[in-house]
Amino acid sequence: MRVFRVAKATQFEMMFLRIKNLFFETLFPVRCVSCAQEGEWFCGDCASKVELNQKQFCPTCWEESLGGKTCSHCTSHLDGLRVAASYERNPELAKVVKNLKYKFSKNLAENLSKVLLKAFSQKNYENERVVSFVPLHKKRLRWRGFNQAELLASSVAKNLNLPLENLLVRDKNTEPQAKLSREERLQNLKDAFGLAPNFEAKGKTVILIDDIASTSTTLTEAAKVLKKGGAGEVWGLVLARG
Repeated sequence: MRVFRVAKATQFEMMFLRIKNLFFETLFPVRCVSCAQEGEWFCGDCASKVELNQKQFCPTCWEESLGGKTCSHCTSHLDGLRVAASYERNPELAKVVKNLKYKFSKNLAENLSKVLLKAFSQKNYENERVVSFVPLHKKRLRWRGFNQAELLASSVAKNLNLPLENLLVRDKNTEPQAKLSREERLQNLKDAFGLAPNFEAKGKTVILIDDIASTSTTLTEAAKVLKKGGAGEVWGLVLARG
């Protein structure tokens, strides 16, 4: 099993992150955003109560589809997308994901990955499967200290007994997608991804993990690069869809 690191934080950067986390945890004790229990941002009990989506939808046209498979009349490099839950039915989930992504709450990933695991389709894929994730640009990775998608993917791969592979690199430090229009998103992500050295997914089904998918543009662009590299099917797996 090979995991290629895009960037490695320096000792100074790691020390800074540890001091910053200790400072915030001292001033603001960690409590579950849902039940206020101290010790975790999202406790295991609350994670187990997340209401999963009973229906899945095509990542391109949003029409209901079996297992989230891309419709036959839609054109996409992404073969399908499974979305674990809905923000509307799980209002606390949005807070949890923001804590993971923007407040450097690394310890959230383990319990959030349990939500992903419950939503994962147990369909019989024809090809050998590998788990991967949407990468961060090296500058953002250095600042944050970790990639939330990689943490989720690592836990999912471990629990499914599947190999975790870093198949992509982020060549362009893109603007955050959340506040961009669809046209701006497409332009923002143009040529953003490349294949990682020692790419090993030819003919394999890639389970590509990210935290959220607003319009699935990021996953689709990543899937395009993976397909060019010879990957078989590419399926997205996310916590929620914005």
